[in-house]
Amino acid sequence: MSRDVECLVTVVTVTYNSSLFVRDAIESILAQHYTNFEYIIGDDCSTDDTWDIICEYHDPRIRKYRNEKNIREYPNRNKAIEMATGKYLIFIDGDDILLTHGLGYYVEMMEKFPEAGMAIQKGYYNNIVFPALLQSEEIIRNHYFGHEDMLSSSFASNFFRTAILKKEGLLSTDHKGGDNEVRVRIALRYPILFIAGWVSWPRETPGSASSKISLSRSNLEMFMYTENLIKDNCSLQPEIIKDINGVLKRRTVRHILSFLKSARFASALKLKHSTGIGFVDIWKYWNYTPHSKDFMLDFTPVLPYKKDYLR
Repeated sequence: MSRDVECLVTVVTVTYNSSLFVRDAIESILAQHYTNFEYIIGDDCSTDDTWDIICEYHDPRIRKYRNEKNIREYPNRNKAIEMATGKYLIFIDGDDILLTHGLGYYVEMMEKFPEAGMAIQKGYYNNIVFPALLQSEEIIRNHYFGHEDMLSSSFASNFFRTAILKKEGLLSTDHKGGDNEVRVRIALRYPILFIAGWVSWPRETPGSASSKISLSRSNLEMFMYTENLIKDNCSLQPEIIKDINGVLKRRTVRHILSFLKSARFASALKLKHSTGIGFVDIWKYWNYTPHSKDFMLDFTPVLPYKKDYLR
């Protein structure tokens, strides 16, 4: 690794009853080839022996804390973000693993694209060559109108520019899927760098936070936070904003109709009231077709998107 990219990185591991896996997470960070990092480990008052295991590690780069009471996932993440001093920040939670070349790879990519607000690692796409720096409108069109949502990802595959993460107001504690909200919030204001993965391995375990979010709850949260974020953003064309609203109402209407079909009337009414969907909207939006389209539809395996791959 050349000296010009040896900037300080903040790695954050948040834990709650992670004793089965936390050694894997910690040891994967301490084994990184890129060594200029600070390591913040924040335990959210685990009731198992997670904290005892954390205390076994005495590397001078580690800063650890244990909350006196359980404050929940996103407040705990925000507490760690506020402590961060690195130029970049990544969450490798207590059940995740970062491959030994991971930090160096993320840093190298972000240093080549200083305009990027964050990096997201992705798998293979047959119509895009990574790395690819996408502008706000491209990302938003893909996110809301595409079949393969590039913005959707695990936190372990997100590499944030710390100053931007702090500037944009940390992570929302109003949603169970606050990581989705912050990615959209950053994408509305900054280019996003998509890079070839995988160098981090997010473990999917029963009972994890992401596994507890139902499809209807996820759609409701997207409806609510999108409305707030778009309202505060003037860079998108009016036609795109109109179509985003239409697509989200279509998804919500279809959830309402699904609840009604299965005789879950209370759930249907709750979703209807939460989103302000009226009976006229149900008729108007159940088959809404947007005029806006995913920009990735313009690219194929023969003519892929390969604007930035040689930088």
